[in-house]
Amino acid sequence: MKSKEDNNATEKMVRVPEKGLLSLVSSKLKDRVLFPQKLEDAKEYLKKVTFSKP
Repeated sequence: MKSKEDNNATEKMVRVPEKGLLSLVSSKLKDRVLFPQKLEDAKEYLKKVTFSKP
């Protein structure tokens, strides 16, 4: 059974537009490596790549 306090908590929620939310999340994740294993795999792959002249 929900108490009166639970009802008040849901009423105080803030609505944020999707664009603003994505901007906030991207600013918090800036300069972080989200997938370190994939980054290491890509670096190893690029070490093996040879470039050819056209």
